[in-house]
Amino acid sequence: MKKRTFDQEYKIQAVELCLEGDKSIAQVAKELGLAYNTLHRWVKEYKESNGTSFVGSGNIKPQNQEIIELRRRNQELEEELAILKKALGIFTRSNLRLHFSTP
Repeated sequence: MKKRTFDQEYKIQAVELCLEGDKSIAQVAKELGLAYNTLHRWVKEYKESNGTSFVGSGNIKPQNQEIIELRRRNQELEEELAILKKALGIFTRSNLRLHFSTP
């Protein structure tokens, strides 16, 4: 049996039926032909994310996007620091040679 996939709009509408209507999650799940656990998980995700859930595959939640950008920036800064340390070592050695080699 092929796994069914649902887009963000469908999930949000299903969740809103549960939250705004008089029906329980079980009733809405049965009407929509969904498993209770699936709809319950959608409701939980929706509540936890304040409406920014169900971003879809290949997309990133806004809070995770910031973490990714900060990690990328941290990596860049670590690379720059390593280059500066090497340069400092090179200039320090050449400065010492000049200092001791001149009479």
